[in-house]
Amino acid sequence: MNDHMYTAAMELVTERINYHGANESKGLLHAADVFKAVADRLKETLTEEQISLFMDCETFYSDLDGEQMRFYYEAGFADAIKFIMGWREGWPGQ
Repeated sequence: MNDHMYTAAMELVTERINYHGANESKGLLHAADVFKAVADRLKETLTEEQISLFMDCETFYSDLDGEQMRFYYEAGFADAIKFIMGWREGWPGQ
């Protein structure tokens, strides 16, 4: 894939991730609310030192989740392009 195509693809991936991030499903919103409620309850039981460690875990889990989402979205997009381009090669006259 040339540089221009790669840049355009990454812009599209970013746009789609941002769109879906702003339009999350009811199931995802519910899961996030439940996770936050349980995390808040857990924090109430922790010492100050444990709270600091827990906050680090929350931060790095958020980073991990974002990177996984981006990785799988990019992989899915790349697979879709390969599928479409391979499919196109089988068309009559190609």
